Amino acid sequence: MGKTADFEKTYSEYYAEIHRFIFTIARRDPDMTDDISQNVWQNAYSFFGTLRDVSSARAWLYSIARNEAKRYFANRGFVFFSNAQTLDDEQEGIEVVDEKESAFSELFADRDLLARLLAVLREDEQRLILLHYAYDTDLNKIADMDGINYNTLKSNFRRALEKLRKAAREMEI
Repeated sequence: MGKTADFEKTYSEYYAEIHRFIFTIARRDPDMTDDISQNVWQNAYSFFGTLRDVSSARAWLYSIARNEAKRYFANRGFVFFSNAQTLDDEQEGIEVVDEKESAFSELFADRDLLARLLAVLREDEQRLILLHYAYDTDLNKIADMDGINYNTLKSNFRRALEKLRKAAREMEI
C-alpha cells in the first residue's frame, strides 16, 4: 500500500474519534471544531510519511489535534484550558467516578470558585481535571489520547487533586 492508501485507511478509522476529541476541546463549537479539524488532517496528511509505525497513528493524531487546538486558541487570544470557561453553561452536574474524589463535584457547580481553584494547577493538570470531570472522560482514554502510561497519568491526576484539596483548605471551602 502507498502513502495515500495508508492515510485514507487511517483517516477513515480515526476521523470520528478525533473529531469528537476536537469538538470537546473546542468548547463544543462547530466552527472551531471544523477549523481545527481541517488543520489536523492537513498536517496529518503532510507528515504521514514521517510516521514510522502506522499502529501508533492514533496517539500521533491526538498529539496533532492537541497541538493544533493550542495553536488555534493562541492565535485568537485564548488560553487553552486555563479557566472554568471551558465548561459548558448548561452543564450542571459532574459525574464523579471515585468516591474519594466526590467532594470536588460540588465545587464544579461554582464557576468562580472553580476558576480560582484551577489557577493553582499547571495547564496540563487543568486539562486533565477538566477532561475527567467536566467532559466525563475516562482516565484510560485520556492516557490513550495523550500517548502516556495510564499509571503515570493516574499519578499526575492524584497530585493535581491533592493540589486542589490543599487550595480548597487554604481558601477555607
